[in-house]
Amino acid sequence: MAGNMKVSIVTPEKAMWEGEADLVIARSPEGEFGIMRGHIPFLAALVPGLITVVEGGGRQQYIVPGGFLEASGPVDDYHVIVLADDAEEAGDIDAAEAIKRIEQAQREKDEDVDQHAEAKMRAAMAGPQLRRD
Repeated sequence: MAGNMKVSIVTPEKAMWEGEADLVIARSPEGEFGIMRGHIPFLAALVPGLITVVEGGGRQQYIVPGGFLEASGPVDDYHVIVLADDAEEAGDIDAAEAIKRIEQAQREKDEDVDQHAEAKMRAAMAGPQLRRD
């Protein structure tokens, strides 16, 4: 179809979904956004949440704990690539379980950030100190 764009949702282990779609909806730290064919070139970090792929009258949803979305290309060959840390088809679980998994992914991401910040602080404290006399 002329209105569609190529979409790929991939994890380090496998391609979760590939095909053509009319719209991709995702969430970044700045909020939810949608990409349609011809959108300006776009790169966004993803936060834990749903990736929704709208194709014709249907939609596919995937739960992702984070990753990146890249959208670019000429209008006649436009593509969106979601590079997710992991992905699970949301259709396999109910809404309450999806929310639980998204919240767990956010907690794990926050713990990783806290551990990284603590490691940087410890490294800075252990490093040579500059003195001003």
